[in-house]
Amino acid sequence: MIRGDKQVVTIQTERLIIRDNLKKDLNDLYALTSDPVAMRFMKSTKIESISEAKKNLKQSINESKKKNREKYYFAMINRSTNEYIGAIGYIVEAVYPQGKLVELGYFIKQQYWRMGYTTEAGSAVIKFAFENDNVIKIVAACLKENCASENTMIKLGFRKEGELNNYQFHENIWKTRVFYGLLKEDYLAG
Repeated sequence: MIRGDKQVVTIQTERLIIRDNLKKDLNDLYALTSDPVAMRFMKSTKIESISEAKKNLKQSINESKKKNREKYYFAMINRSTNEYIGAIGYIVEAVYPQGKLVELGYFIKQQYWRMGYTTEAGSAVIKFAFENDNVIKIVAACLKENCASENTMIKLGFRKEGELNNYQFHENIWKTRVFYGLLKEDYLAG
């Protein structure tokens, strides 16, 4: 189920509720985004303090109330336990007469890795973007060594569009970054 009334987004899948962030998500968001293992490949998103988490959460909630949203940050909630297990969303990179180009991002608590939750959430968010938000293309990227993230992109139907060697400085060395894309027309033909 997808509900998008008054700019509030709630998407339900078999195992998840994907929804706009709420004030009550603060401690879970902090636990996730301050975890050095879960955020290993997301250094620019990793935080160090609860005050940073509060600031990020406030920004997310404020963005969810905007008429012309540019940032869709969602909490991933386990339907059977009501536990916050991760975050997923997209940022509008450009708007063209034909529609929006957005970038997808996601991260999840370690205990939920390799259980298909990110792929399940990603499928639902992609459906929402293409069918409800005038998105024409979704892009995603990761370091080449982040095989789990790259595999998620592939499972979601993304096609590899490029690989840039020594593109990102990470853990004191230059690393290769891979880029993927999914066109609305390919999604609909899917």
